Amino acid sequence: MKIEKLLRWLARHGIEVSENRLQHDGSRVIIFVTQLPDFPHGGRHAWYVLALEKGQTEVSESEISTLLRHCWHGELEIPKDFDI
Repeated sequence: MKIEKLLRWLARHGIEVSENRLQHDGSRVIIFVTQLPDFPHGGRHAWYVLALEKGQTEVSESEISTLLRHCWHGELEIPKDFDI
């Protein structure tokens, strides 16, 4: 999935970009944050770091799946073909 489409889709589900850093070598690091459910976590947050190589424009389905599970959104189905 294209990175920009992924960012918009995740934002719709409460997974926001906390930081978007361009590194000196041209790689990019995007830090996501989401609020965990009140029970059993009492409103705590989860963060996920996505590291992108220089020039990388897409994120693999397996990486997106890992991000969703880490952010307690494993129930979401990754869209195959959509226009966001």
